[in-house]
Amino acid sequence: MPNINSKIGCLLITHFGIKSEINKNPDISDEKLFLYSQKPHKSPVVEDFSKGIKNISRGVSLSYALSRYPEALKFEFDHKNYEQIFASVISNVARITPKIERSDLGIIYLNMRGLSEMYGGEPKLVTTVLDTIPYFLEPRFGISTNKFAAYTAALSSIPGGSTRILNNIDSFLASFSVDILPIKKSTIADFHKFGMHTIGDIGIQDYGLIYSKFGNEGCKALSLSRAENRDYIYSDKPIENITERVSLPFPTNSSSVLFTALDLLAQKSFMRPVLKGRYVRKISILFDLIGFSTWSKDLILKNPLKNSHDLSALLRSELGDLKLPRLIEGISMTISDFVGEYGVQYRAFTGIRDDIRDRKNKLIKTDRHIRKKMPAKNSIYKLLTVNPDHPIPERRAVQVSIDPETKFFVKAINIPKKIKVRESSDIPKFISLYDGDNLKVKVLDIWKIDLWWIQSPISRTYYSISTPDNKVMTIFKDTVEKRWYRQNY
Repeated sequence: MPNINSKIGCLLITHFGIKSEINKNPDISDEKLFLYSQKPHKSPVVEDFSKGIKNISRGVSLSYALSRYPEALKFEFDHKNYEQIFASVISNVARITPKIERSDLGIIYLNMRGLSEMYGGEPKLVTTVLDTIPYFLEPRFGISTNKFAAYTAALSSIPGGSTRILNNIDSFLASFSVDILPIKKSTIADFHKFGMHTIGDIGIQDYGLIYSKFGNEGCKALSLSRAENRDYIYSDKPIENITERVSLPFPTNSSSVLFTALDLLAQKSFMRPVLKGRYVRKISILFDLIGFSTWSKDLILKNPLKNSHDLSALLRSELGDLKLPRLIEGISMTISDFVGEYGVQYRAFTGIRDDIRDRKNKLIKTDRHIRKKMPAKNSIYKLLTVNPDHPIPERRAVQVSIDPETKFFVKAINIPKKIKVRESSDIPKFISLYDGDNLKVKVLDIWKIDLWWIQSPISRTYYSISTPDNKVMTIFKDTVEKRWYRQNY
């Protein structure tokens, strides 16, 4: 019988590595992808794969997978990068409740008992948890009486949704494949050999029969299929480190973007309740560089810091002359080694005046008030020029939110918008905008951009055109994707 006094939540992020790679490089979002790992003296094996790929499972050889999908792209499984992102997810969930337990990559279990009342009910609690997760990870949530049932409930949810199963759990589990059971792969293969393909096929069996054929692993599967097992969340203490992360909209070495992102990560970190009245001795900075390389630096402080403003001043002092071999794609900041009240002057760094701090805090409060009245990703932001002469318009500047609590606090601007174009010999003749009307156009000017040497090559042919009502606009054809876009140039 299930333990009705237990209530466990499961936050599930499927295909964690694939989603992280697509977020890093949106151009591959429509492609078939394989992530692989390779141990010394062994052939590479598949670790993850994108949607659209069928009848391939983790652990099969990469060569076999590519023989089935020869057009698929392959990337090495970047475990360190994915763990950095997941550490940030764990830190976000730990802000809501310390009673969490990390499982495999992309799986977190929460002790739900007594937590809902703090957030005005279970639906609001689940929404709060899901809202802390970066949108590109498409999290799901499940609630049940044990971990496996909660995991299965989350697996059955739509991205961004949740499923709650507290009664008739065995009936709910019955239709799922035995492949999702947390048991040895060899035992799962044996189940299939004996014609037990679903969890329901196992649930109707006798313990004696199951044990005689499948041993202890079979009995574990039978217990899970009947929701008889009782689970606990073993981690019930606050995580003693804080990790925040931001992915930049495009690779850059702009110091203004770099330090603005670090400022926001510092502000976000010091908003955590665990740092209230405490000082920090250690700060770790990690930069994701293009080409799957990283750069990191640890700062061990003799005089601990108490606020984000002093941390920002310290980072500017330590990293002001930084020269990196490659452009930066993402930034992670981990704060650790917390101490209690420390006998030093309140502010060790005096580069930021109190009136500027007050003005920033007022702007943040105003921004949050506006978003409550008119929900938006951010309402007050500033524009930072990255490279005003860059040939690609969307890489000339970024939009940065005033409030570090927003999910998208560093965004690209002037993003191209897809349009439909009828062309003749690569020359646009008619275009179709949002209203679907076909407008005859006249080409005024043509120029080409070909950045073949960058990691993700860009090749575009731009056209300045005029419409019948004498409106002038800029469109381009992506010669790599063979698609047309409209963009202000």
